[in-house]
Amino acid sequence: MTATARIGIILGSTRQGRVGERVAAWINALARARDDIDVELLDLLDYPLGFYAHPAPPMQAERSYAGDVEKRWWERVNEKDGFVIVTPEYNHGYPAVLKNALDYGYVAWNKKPVAFVSYGGAAGGVRAVQQLRQVAIELQMAPLRDEVNIPLAFKAFNEKGEPIDNRLAPRAATMLRQLVWWARVLRDGRANAAYNADASAAA
Repeated sequence: MTATARIGIILGSTRQGRVGERVAAWINALARARDDIDVELLDLLDYPLGFYAHPAPPMQAERSYAGDVEKRWWERVNEKDGFVIVTPEYNHGYPAVLKNALDYGYVAWNKKPVAFVSYGGAAGGVRAVQQLRQVAIELQMAPLRDEVNIPLAFKAFNEKGEPIDNRLAPRAATMLRQLVWWARVLRDGRANAAYNADASAAA
């Protein structure tokens, strides 16, 4: 279990002037500083997916996407061992563009860990993460306990792109360390152990 973990950092906002660029750049830099992570920033601006409209559900359609954007998105998701989702909080929830991106896959997300970095007003985006955890479980992902929440994000970073609150970097380090452990363990599990969703029912 010494191989690097292939981690995708998903920037889940596409709005103009988004604070998420600064947040994602910070997490991306922390991940790149580690020698046990092969990281890629997945900015949803680079994947302009239309609302999911295929007649078949993603678990049936995802391996045969014909559109360039949806195919590229699925391939990036499928090849990763784990994810960090960077999300704002909009009206006590997360952006529609992020939900749509999640809905374009199913098997590609299965049995992979996901960590959360949220930002927003006084609550720091915690309510968006609460909702995302439910979606992650339905996608058969493993949501990490530790997360990073950034309140008042519009003034949370200095001119160097570093958070002013010195408690955030240690939290992020703990989160990334846990993410690597889970990514390696679940990657080995996917490769070496057959998974039968109906096993408990048959016992």
